[in-house]
Amino acid sequence: MQAVILAAGVGSRLEGVSQGLPKCLIPIGDRPLIDHQLETLADADIGPILIVIGYKGDKVREMVGNRAEYVENPRFEETNSLYSLWAARDWVKGPFLLINSDILFHPDILDRLVTKEGNALAFDASSTAGKEQTKVFVRDGRVWDLGKDLPPELARGESLGMICFDSEGSKALFSRVDAIVRNGGEKSWVMEAVRSMCNAVPVRAVNVTGLPWAEVDFPFDLDRARKEVLPAILRTKWKRTTHWRWTRWVAVAFAALLLVVAGILISSNLQTQDIAWSTMPPTGSSEVLLSLPKGTQKWWVTSRAQPLRVYVDGPSSIQVDFRLVVSQGLQLPGQYVVQVSLDGKPNVWDVFKATEDSEANISGLIVGDRDRSNFESPTGRHVIEVSLLAGTSDSMLVRVRRAEPASPEDEESE
Repeated sequence: MQAVILAAGVGSRLEGVSQGLPKCLIPIGDRPLIDHQLETLADADIGPILIVIGYKGDKVREMVGNRAEYVENPRFEETNSLYSLWAARDWVKGPFLLINSDILFHPDILDRLVTKEGNALAFDASSTAGKEQTKVFVRDGRVWDLGKDLPPELARGESLGMICFDSEGSKALFSRVDAIVRNGGEKSWVMEAVRSMCNAVPVRAVNVTGLPWAEVDFPFDLDRARKEVLPAILRTKWKRTTHWRWTRWVAVAFAALLLVVAGILISSNLQTQDIAWSTMPPTGSSEVLLSLPKGTQKWWVTSRAQPLRVYVDGPSSIQVDFRLVVSQGLQLPGQYVVQVSLDGKPNVWDVFKATEDSEANISGLIVGDRDRSNFESPTGRHVIEVSLLAGTSDSMLVRVRRAEPASPEDEESE
């Protein structure tokens, strides 16, 4: 697999401590930052490597030597990282790893990115609050959106600036990079192209929470990288022996086998039981009757400004159904984001794509197809809150249902 390291920037926010060096040449431990990256890539058998240089590129060449190839961004002072990647467009021939040159990272992070096929982005779920962070929205293990402007309620972590692309992802990425540059976006960042492609091409989200890493943007970051992150990496390097790798994969395989067996047993047990669902009426929301070919169903209207609340007694299986609605004259499909909270704590996040359900009818509205989330409520009295966080409409229909003992005459139609 090829690798591209973006190292053209000036690193102006580190001027006071960099002594005029590019960020990638600032020493961490007894050697430059980029030397740590190159060693980790070599240990993982990743190469050849291309470094996009700009600011004091001759010094980068001098230090790295023939361990990498080079391409120059001659306009590094007036462009940003997307333009640097655009300069590498003819060098990349297929799957490749993209890394910013200012990241110090544990080798296991790289392992997690490249050990499976497909596109993958590393993110840290423990970090979501900073304004300068590239925040990531993740659902079902996939990246759906990212950016510094991502609403905090959607953020599931911070992107590290390390992304692995397969052949399809590489083509999709560079097509968007080329389009942005040719339309005057030379000052754009790489993540804007990634953001554009992640809804069209699946990008796996790789959570690296707990593994040491640092993005060196400010003097504080550099101090942390030297005093905390590098020592933590060095302490755990023994885990990268062949013995550890085999032990880890044997353990994973054994755990997977146990899960399969447990799933079969649970499935067999469930097949002997009939499950009926009863709708739980919410408080403070408007009830509507939805007409369907098999009859009518009770639903409740909620909006971004007015979450729907339901009280339930557990333990029980809970099923929450959603339908996006828009006024007559507007159009579906449309995307929308739903959050389901249990006792005030976020429990489920989902992004759905609504298409018009021609068989569902409410006067004055166009009704989207039904989407669904399921979860288990623990013992005791609980409050479930359903919120529409974002979408192409400000309103949706909701019904919350609770699993009940078998009773065919009470079971509602799907």
